[in-house]
Amino acid sequence: MSPSDKSDTFVRLVTATSLVEADLWKAVLEASGIQVYYRQEGFAAVSGIMVGELAAVDLWVPREQAAEALRILQDERVEPADEDEPV
Repeated sequence: MSPSDKSDTFVRLVTATSLVEADLWKAVLEASGIQVYYRQEGFAAVSGIMVGELAAVDLWVPREQAAEALRILQDERVEPADEDEPV
């Protein structure tokens, strides 16, 4: 099943700026048991374009898992360490 098969049961979670970023986010979400589907990834994959609007990839998830998916992606963000702070 893809998002286009049941567009009312899937929602666009985020738009990644590249296929590489989309793959990373998809891996994190799938490791947590959330299904992820891409839309609009075909052109980026075929053309080799790595940046810009044409490289953007939409990630779609089941509507009932969208809030959890957003929380997971936010939890995975890491702030850069302050250079003055000891590690």
